[in-house]
Amino acid sequence: MTMTSDRSVPLPEAIVSISKELKLQAFAQYAEYVKKDMSTEEILLELLKAQKIINDDGKYKYRIKKAAFPVIKTLDTFKFDSKRLPYLNKDEVMELATCKFVEDKRNIVALGPSGTGKSHLMTAICIEAITKGYTVRFKRASDVVNQMTEAADERILSKYIKNINACDILFIDELGYLAFDPAGASLLFQVFAARYEVKSTVVTSNLDFSQWVAILGNDKHMASALIGRLIDQSAVLNMNGENYRLYRTASAKTRESEKKADGTSNPSKAAIQS
Repeated sequence: MTMTSDRSVPLPEAIVSISKELKLQAFAQYAEYVKKDMSTEEILLELLKAQKIINDDGKYKYRIKKAAFPVIKTLDTFKFDSKRLPYLNKDEVMELATCKFVEDKRNIVALGPSGTGKSHLMTAICIEAITKGYTVRFKRASDVVNQMTEAADERILSKYIKNINACDILFIDELGYLAFDPAGASLLFQVFAARYEVKSTVVTSNLDFSQWVAILGNDKHMASALIGRLIDQSAVLNMNGENYRLYRTASAKTRESEKKADGTSNPSKAAIQS
């Protein structure tokens, strides 16, 4: 196909029009990037660099959307507190945030009671992976089992498993809040087995491994096999500690009490303040 130029259209308008058709935003806005005394090669390089930034940003936003996180959480908003989370190793977390674990096909399991920040921290690590070009899918454990049950009923289970396992990181949240019957546990096992040593899985649970048999159909063999595949060469984060919301409330009350006590025990200070 040959493109003929319409001499009646001013050159700048023609450049913008064609650039928009080709979805080359930087080229459509070329006037913002082109400076005087730039050579042809410099202009092309500047426009290509700008276009790459735009494309990368678009891909990032698409991967974030496809991940389907309920809430976006980042590492800079996670509070590492050795008093609240005494067993969590910050250096280990920051190493995981480099996302080498994805390249190595390793998993991450975060264990601890409700409210300690497991979902926050795992989401933040997954966000780091997305910025590095990896794909992520977020699923609650109960949703996975329900969707797989429906897929099995519709005889499209293999298609569902292939689809859910297409991502670099599968983030299974809240494993342990609901118990599954043997059939549901078997379906969940299929997902972990398919990803074993092939792709990374991130899991959060409010239960220690010793308690998983109770939520996996009370099948000891199934629980042992699932846990074995999940934790083999994996990072297990011990996030046992205090509930962040309760800890924050208690800390605020303590500070308020200390302020009142300080004002009461120091009459001269109270007098000055009054």
